[in-house]
Amino acid sequence: MTSPPFHLCLLAGMCISSAFTQEEKPASTPPKSESSKTQFQRTQTPQPSPEMQKLLSALSGTWAMTVAYEPSESRPKGDLGRGEVVFHPGPGGLSLIEDEHSKNATGEMFGLSVTWWDENAKGFRAVWCDNSLPTGCIVMSKLANWEGDRFVLGDEFERNGKKYTFKEIVFDITANTYTQALYQGESGSELRRLLTIRATKVPAVTAPVSKSAQQLPTLNMPGPKVQNLMLGTWSIKIK
Repeated sequence: MTSPPFHLCLLAGMCISSAFTQEEKPASTPPKSESSKTQFQRTQTPQPSPEMQKLLSALSGTWAMTVAYEPSESRPKGDLGRGEVVFHPGPGGLSLIEDEHSKNATGEMFGLSVTWWDENAKGFRAVWCDNSLPTGCIVMSKLANWEGDRFVLGDEFERNGKKYTFKEIVFDITANTYTQALYQGESGSELRRLLTIRATKVPAVTAPVSKSAQQLPTLNMPGPKVQNLMLGTWSIKIK
């Protein structure tokens, strides 16, 4: 009956001895790990894919455009708009940024898009934002891609319980011109052309201030008022 206590004491003694032994050992210095900055510097800089380079080469620049709207319920006689669009490379040339502004009989349109190559999906992803969208921005649900010399984008969405398909094609691309057509219709049916854009490149003289930047003082972003304090151009320092 005395054996268990003896063993417990023995074990306790061994534990205490072991604890003292561990305390007597000098604390080892943990190996220094690379800082996030060092790791960032060691990371190889990604390069634009051939598909991305082709898109940048085709569209980069400032373009004057006319927008011919097809007759519709909102425009029974159609409409004609005019404006300007600027395409430029995103960070590292890994994306294409579009800044668009146009006027027509119903008002003004300010638009912004970002398009980038998804290597895993083997296609382009795109997001489009403009001042007429209730959600502010949409992410195209379909992959965009080159089909020969035509750049084709697509989307699918629901409205009033019905599914719709959207298609956008940029074609007849030359060094100084391109044509862009937008189509839409109920999924499974023939798509109807919504509008046609014809663009002509503007000779580069001085870098223009984008229309979106010009409207900054008049913008009033929804949500907390503090968001509006972020509008403008800032000089930053990264440590």
